[in-house]
Amino acid sequence: MGREWKFYGRRAELGLVLASMRRNRWFFGAIRGRRRVGKTALVRQALEILKKDTHGPKQTILVELPDSTPRDAASVFRSSVRQAGLDKHVKDLDQVTDLPGMALAIDVLCRKGVIVAIDEFQVCLRGPLRGLPALLKERVDRLQDVEGGGLIVLGSVQTEMHALIHDRQAPLFGRETFSLNLGQWDIGTVLEVSAEHGAGDPHRCLTLWTLFGGVPKYWRHYSELEGLDSSLQWSDWAAELCESLFMRPTAPLFEEGDALLGRELNRNYRAVLREIASHGPCTHARLRTALPDLKSFSPYLTSLVRDLGLVERELPVFANDNSRIARYSVADQFLLAWLDAIGPARRYARFASAREVEAAVLPRLRTLEGHAFERMVRQATEEASRAGTGDFPLGGLVRGYWNRSGTRAEPIEIDLVAWSRTLRAVRFGSCKRNVAKHTPASRRALREHAERFLSTREGRAFREWDHEYVLYSPRISRTSRRELEGEGFSCMDLMDFHSVLRDPRKGGKGEIEVSDRL
Repeated sequence: MGREWKFYGRRAELGLVLASMRRNRWFFGAIRGRRRVGKTALVRQALEILKKDTHGPKQTILVELPDSTPRDAASVFRSSVRQAGLDKHVKDLDQVTDLPGMALAIDVLCRKGVIVAIDEFQVCLRGPLRGLPALLKERVDRLQDVEGGGLIVLGSVQTEMHALIHDRQAPLFGRETFSLNLGQWDIGTVLEVSAEHGAGDPHRCLTLWTLFGGVPKYWRHYSELEGLDSSLQWSDWAAELCESLFMRPTAPLFEEGDALLGRELNRNYRAVLREIASHGPCTHARLRTALPDLKSFSPYLTSLVRDLGLVERELPVFANDNSRIARYSVADQFLLAWLDAIGPARRYARFASAREVEAAVLPRLRTLEGHAFERMVRQATEEASRAGTGDFPLGGLVRGYWNRSGTRAEPIEIDLVAWSRTLRAVRFGSCKRNVAKHTPASRRALREHAERFLSTREGRAFREWDHEYVLYSPRISRTSRRELEGEGFSCMDLMDFHSVLRDPRKGGKGEIEVSDRL
């Protein structure tokens, strides 16, 4: 379908991990992040680089802890040691049959200069393996001054990993050399992968980002699809994509959404999340009305925003952070698509024909793409500013502005409001999934809402600045661009962002393809 899969993005994170691995002293690192985000791939890539390092290759071992008994965990550990060819370092390896034996063997390996990585470490918070962190604490405290070697723990259930490493009462609290909360790919990486793996058309790229966000494993599943015809019209292509990845019992992502929700969240969390997905962006008042059986949903909402990062809290521009006038939306693109489109389609498929399911899911997907594109543009704008490759060095950006203007209570709704103190300019942006939706009426509305913003108490500070009006769509043809720019609007599409976010040190990353098939 495209090029061979490789390790994409993550340069900063990879550099952090490598810096610790190349130390002359022992280190202890913790990496957490949502399921399938690439934690293990990051460690494996670092270890691969170390094999070719001028500092010399290092011995390594990766152990995936089972959610099982100490005896079973010890069995998995022994097998991993032998597979890595490190059994010569552990005397009487067959006698390692419990948690104390594992902790001692890890100590021995580290003192021999081995880097030990333990995956799925969150299982140590509960059940039979909960004693392992305290046993490791004793070893970690004694290893601080040892030369070489290291210990890395990885986990995908973020609340449990946070409790194991960052809770003040946790045995391992404050002992890590580095701690990394691994997020999803940035937009630059998404555009790179799209171009290299058969989704260079901007509209197809948006569809995939709407379904996957920046989760590497899901993109890899897409890259491995066989027989998906990229020349199909968008509706046929999208229907086949959903069928191949989500709908069939043998599809790679058939159970992924339920597994993710079930691992991270209990029933009340799921209820709040589903309500936000169904009606988001929604207000606190809306949630209170929709969830009458929950006496207090605020703790769940706070955890979804602050601890799990699954929900995004948006405030009116310049509002106090404690303001209750907020809107909430699902921040994880995959979960949003699963809750709002894929999950309902799968339930419908139990009694409806494939054609009926397709007719139901595609309108939902189109709607989701409109919201996803706004988020994509805001994120790409921030990335370009941080990289210094864009044309607008940000002083601030509002993630979707809404408010009322003055006493007339006229609504203000602008997809993007950004300002640059360097340029003394404020940028007002409108995002449309299809460039044809930037109609004369839509363009007038953008200017009117911007004028209302500039008439507010907060907006008056920008009255004397330069005002820019930018129209965003996945693809803007030359003809449309000339017409819109002739009316005083700037234009930017995903091909423009691909060029802006391209890493000049690495050369070409593939070309964005252009298709008119919608």
